Amino acid sequence: MRFWLIVLFVVFGLIPCLASYVWTVKTSEQRAISVRTAEIQNQCTILSNQLNSYQYLTNPSSEVIDANLTQLTNIYNGRVMIINQNLDVIKDTYGLDEGKTMVSENVIRCLRQGKSMSYYDKKNRYVEVTAPVISEEKAVTGVMLASVSMDTVLDGTRMLRAQGGAVLIVVFLVVLSLGILVAGWFVRPLGRITASIENVTEGYESEWLHVGTFSETGQLSDAFNKMLGRLKQLNDSREEFVSNVSHELKTPLTSMKVLADSLLAQENVPIELYQEFMGDIAKEIDRENDIISDLLTLVKMDKTVQGLNIRQININELLEAILKRLKPIADKKKIEVVLESFRPVSAEIDEMKLTLAISNLVENAIKYNRDEGWVRVSLNADHKYFYVKVMDSGIGIPEEDQAHIFERFYRVDKSHSREIGGTGLGLAIARNAVILHRGSIKVYSSKGEGTTFTVRIPLTYAA
Repeated sequence: MRFWLIVLFVVFGLIPCLASYVWTVKTSEQRAISVRTAEIQNQCTILSNQLNSYQYLTNPSSEVIDANLTQLTNIYNGRVMIINQNLDVIKDTYGLDEGKTMVSENVIRCLRQGKSMSYYDKKNRYVEVTAPVISEEKAVTGVMLASVSMDTVLDGTRMLRAQGGAVLIVVFLVVLSLGILVAGWFVRPLGRITASIENVTEGYESEWLHVGTFSETGQLSDAFNKMLGRLKQLNDSREEFVSNVSHELKTPLTSMKVLADSLLAQENVPIELYQEFMGDIAKEIDRENDIISDLLTLVKMDKTVQGLNIRQININELLEAILKRLKPIADKKKIEVVLESFRPVSAEIDEMKLTLAISNLVENAIKYNRDEGWVRVSLNADHKYFYVKVMDSGIGIPEEDQAHIFERFYRVDKSHSREIGGTGLGLAIARNAVILHRGSIKVYSSKGEGTTFTVRIPLTYAA
């Protein structure tokens, strides 16, 4: 980027200078030629009047005229010819064409129109001027033709061109130096950003970026800091997840070890105590299996959405099957479970994953409910989505905990969760399953007043 900035700076810096240089040289050259041409035309006009006064066309032997013609030739390093109306050359300062006929377009035109004319031959670097010789009767009796070299004039413009080229070289060096400085000034903030990114890549996570040189670099710094903050948050979440997994997996093992050590430390233990301890150990083993199963489910959901087995499923029948399977758990606590279907609903879903999500919501509504409470599951739909609501009369969720309930291993009431036997992964699994279906899940709850989970999922799955 630095190289291209320098190139752009040099190009845009030199183009105006180069254009000015070309325009100045060309204008100066044209003006010098115009001035020289005007001078020659004036001299020719004066001499043509003298030619008429001395009647030089009929008697070309005037020393005064010859002297003036010679002087004009010497001053402007040119050649002068006097031509009569018959196109005969009666005087040639070079003495080459006297007595010959001059057939020239400019001479003929000057004779016919009676006006002075000029022509610049750029290739041969000379200017040709014709001036009519007009008699007292206002008749054109001849033409004065002057051919003058422009070498002396062009030598001056050549010097101007050389000086301008030297100035251009100086300007180029100055612009190049400024381009290097400006490019360095522009690129320096990007270099700092790159260095910070490299530091983060190497593991220095505390490298917050503050590059406010330009509004754009400030925005880039803010975006980078947001990304870095999100990465730190994800890393902290991962570390917390690993810590929680370790704790949750070790807890049943610790309990089993304590129970086993207690049995081993005692002699003549009654069979009833053995049975009680072995029952507790079996429960801890079941809990360990539940945690591992839920973890495997989460890992599978995190990997990719390509594993979804999307089919057209009757959602009414799906909910009826879920509630029928969970009814024995509800009956133990004398909890009434009711399904309200407002209309027949069929949607494109992964039956197994959505069943897992709804089952976790309903099972939580039963487990964290009061005895002889109720759980209501409703199903509705519009032209685009179907909606499943799971409402209960349970203990509710405090407002400060509602933002965290979908986090892995998060428990609102850890002691109550231990008694119930949850793994702390059910809501995380439910949320992941809903998101895989491009849906959303929301919770509405107040402590002691029950909880409502609302699930919204598209009727047609969009990959």
